[in-house]
Parts: sequence; C-alpha cells; structure tokens
Amino acid sequence: MSEPDYTPSEEDVLLCRSRTIGIVKTVLEIDKNEFNIFDVGGQRNERRKWIHCFDEVTAVIFVAALSEYDQTLFEDSSQNRMVEAIEIFREHSTSSWFKGSALILFLNKSDLFREKLAKKPIASVEEWSDYDGPDYVMNPLADGQAPDAEVELQQQEAFDQGKDYFLKKFLELPEEKQTERSSDVYTHVTCATNTDNVRKIFDVCKDVILKGSLIDSGFYA
Repeated sequence: MSEPDYTPSEEDVLLCRSRTIGIVKTVLEIDKNEFNIFDVGGQRNERRKWIHCFDEVTAVIFVAALSEYDQTLFEDSSQNRMVEAIEIFREHSTSSWFKGSALILFLNKSDLFREKLAKKPIASVEEWSDYDGPDYVMNPLADGQAPDAEVELQQQEAFDQGKDYFLKKFLELPEEKQTERSSDVYTHVTCATNTDNVRKIFDVCKDVILKGSLIDSGFYA
C-alpha cells in the first residue's frame, strides 16, 4: 500500500471505512434515472444536524450492523449499539418527517455476524437474554476442514434464527405506536463486501424508490 504505484483494488475500496460527518450528497444516474442519495452521520451529535432536512423523501435506507449486538457506542460505553439502532429505527419509522416514505432496512455485516455467533452467543449478552434460539455449533473437525452436512445445517439454523430475532426487534413497535408507521418496511440482510449480494438488493431498492416516485407524481395508483 505504501508503494508509489499502488492502485487499490475493488476489494480494497469496499473494505475502506470513512466516518460520515454532516450530510454528504451523491448523485447517481442508473438506467437513465437520477438518484439523489444523502448519507448522514449516525452518531448522536450528528443526528440533530439532519433530521429536519428530509421531509418528503422518496425512501429512507437505514443500515444497522448485525454483528454489533455485543458492542457499545463510541460516545457512550454504557449503551449497546444494537439497542441504540433499534430505538432510532423505531423512532424514525414513526416520525412525521418520513410519513409516506418507503422504509428500507439493511441488516448489514452478515458475514461478521456469522463469525461472531461462534464466539459470543446472543443470549450471553444481557440486553438479549430473552433469546431462546440455538447456539452456533462449532466445527468438530480439524481447522481447515469443512463441517459435515448436519453441522452445516445447525450452523445455518443458528444464523437464521439469530437474524430473525433481531429483525423482529427492529419491526416491533410499542402498542401505542403501532398505528403510526404509515409505510411498509422492506428488509434485507446484506454483506457490503459481497458485490453480487449488494447488486441484487440495490436493484430491488431501485424499483421500490422508482415506484414511490411515480406514486408521488400521480402516475402510479
């Protein structure tokens, strides 16, 4: 990387991370349609800068990391990151600012989530002690050897139930709030470094956004 003629690969770029500060606008043209994408900082001190700027947006894409169920906030070591993300999503999904906007929830870092399940059972984290799904089964074979079919099924079951558990947490609303979410929520489990996965999901999101735009324009009933 320190070489003068170093050129980053696609994978290098995907693995880079830059903290978003303020509001960053990106304009993309996809299939002759122009998309205005606004990336906003998710930290507590960033939110108050942007929430009032998004009245009547076509869609809201909310990204949460599945793998952060046992981690705490950078700015508050007493607050679990997943708890914070769920609370923010619930708040904004019922907000008057986003009334009528399509809600797209990305549960990201599915690859890291799968790896972490083998080391940190969900129910071992205090905030998720009500989880009653199966734990991830370790591979009984030597390192480097593929697990047998039964172990693979058990591992997939642990992954699926863990993922569904957190998805349910995001979509649940207190009884007094259940009538306030006016839009459907489109959910996707993603791995941002898997380009095929992201490409397919983005195509779905593109269709959702275009449909919402047509509805707003009166061309789609």
